[in-house]
Amino acid sequence: MIRSFFVSLFFFFGPALLLFMLRNLMLLLLLKAKAKQEKVAEVEVIDITPVKKDRAPTWFYALVVVISLSCATTVFMNLERGGAEVQHYVPAHTDASGNIIPGEWKSKP
Repeated sequence: MIRSFFVSLFFFFGPALLLFMLRNLMLLLLLKAKAKQEKVAEVEVIDITPVKKDRAPTWFYALVVVISLSCATTVFMNLERGGAEVQHYVPAHTDASGNIIPGEWKSKP
């Protein structure tokens, strides 16, 4: 249960961090493209208008939460399903006739 909880937390924060990194990467690429355009134009007028820096829009935060919760919930439900077959590993060995049998997983009775 605890292991499933921590794995679910990983799958909650993982997509959230990925989306924020993608957002910042897109902003950096847009800023680079804009700077390149401005360098080509070489405007002589100096603009001293203050720029209002806003945070990301609310819909972006809502999207991050929805995607992260869906990933975390899906992983938690799959981990807690518990339908996995219990198996043990049989190492490589030789049979009675001297043939080498590779190691394999076999289900426990």
